[in-house]
Amino acid sequence: MTGGDLSLSHVGVRWNGRNILAVTNMQIRRGEFVGILGTNGAGKTTLLKVCCGLIKPNRGTIKLDGRDLTRLSAWRKANVRKHIGYIPQAAEYNAELPFTLRELVAMGRTSVKALLRPLNKEDDEIVDHWIERLALSDRRSQTFRSLSGGEQQKALIARAMAQDPEILMLDEPCSNLDFNWKYQITEIIEQLHRESRITIMMVSHETSLLPEACRRTVLLHEGNVLADGDIEEVFKPETLEKAYQCRMDILKLAGRRYTVNKG
Repeated sequence: MTGGDLSLSHVGVRWNGRNILAVTNMQIRRGEFVGILGTNGAGKTTLLKVCCGLIKPNRGTIKLDGRDLTRLSAWRKANVRKHIGYIPQAAEYNAELPFTLRELVAMGRTSVKALLRPLNKEDDEIVDHWIERLALSDRRSQTFRSLSGGEQQKALIARAMAQDPEILMLDEPCSNLDFNWKYQITEIIEQLHRESRITIMMVSHETSLLPEACRRTVLLHEGNVLADGDIEEVFKPETLEKAYQCRMDILKLAGRRYTVNKG
């Protein structure tokens, strides 16, 4: 990995006359694992979409390795986005599309190829590597919609990693999963970070789903950055209470942090 530095300066997003997101300054360095927290409507998904070029802000600049996404033509922006592995919320992905798991993962390679250029032997090897790496080999011929929720999430991670991205952005990767799958998915994400040192931005509703490798947290509240820094500093009751509007306590167990509503 040679890139993955991201910077936002005076970024603002408005919708129907309302401020959805306002970020004065944010720097994410190559190899960082950044958790993004906040209540519903805090601006978490908007922040992620702005960072990967899916939403153009009303003002400000977003630079990935020095390239300003807000000023690029559609074609140049598409080329930059080849270096971003973006995994949307489950609700945004049409699970009814009749692709096999292998076809879905292969889309990760197709997205980085020149237009109409077929996949070659090297591409096929990369696709098969990520299917095997995510322990999905026995599911490769199944349709995506026939997979369990956890298997679908693993397939989407494999597709993103097949791009060989410089930065991986995950929007609630554990939503709608059962207890066991939530921790399987977060462990996979943590392993990917430890092995490749890829830059990761991960949106989560649950503080306990941020793995130990996540050393920095951005806490959003009503579109504004309420706190941004070392997880030990952000995960203080007095800080989290401002965002969640309730009395809280923090418990740390096996490298994870759990929030308890004190009423």
